[in-house]
Amino acid sequence: MAFSMVLLLLCACVIFENAIAEISSMDYKPNGDNTLLYQPGYELIMHLDQDTFDDTVFEKGRKNSFVIEFYADWCGHCRSFAPAYREFASEVRSWRNVTQVATMNCADIYNKDICKANDITTFPTMKVRIHLFGR
Repeated sequence: MAFSMVLLLLCACVIFENAIAEISSMDYKPNGDNTLLYQPGYELIMHLDQDTFDDTVFEKGRKNSFVIEFYADWCGHCRSFAPAYREFASEVRSWRNVTQVATMNCADIYNKDICKANDITTFPTMKVRIHLFGR
């Protein structure tokens, strides 16, 4: 009886964990209220937010890495850098099996915990998340 109960709880935890995972896509419009520098679904840049960052970037079995720009929509340097980042995303679009270009708006209070966890203190900040193959 005790073994059956433990097994049932374990299964419920796995189902619950998989049910709340939210993976971003190229069409995903991030949660939050701030203005975006890039247009979801139109540009070759994936949007991440508090809900999708961990589930997308650290997705189990993922084989591609991420180049992520952490920006603030009010930041003049970020606005000036946006055309270069768009061009970069266009240049590497054929590399999507290897790397994904993504972005997160840290000016949006909705994303403050993820930006803090990634030690984002200046804008724009670029980070690369590499997935080792075979792990």
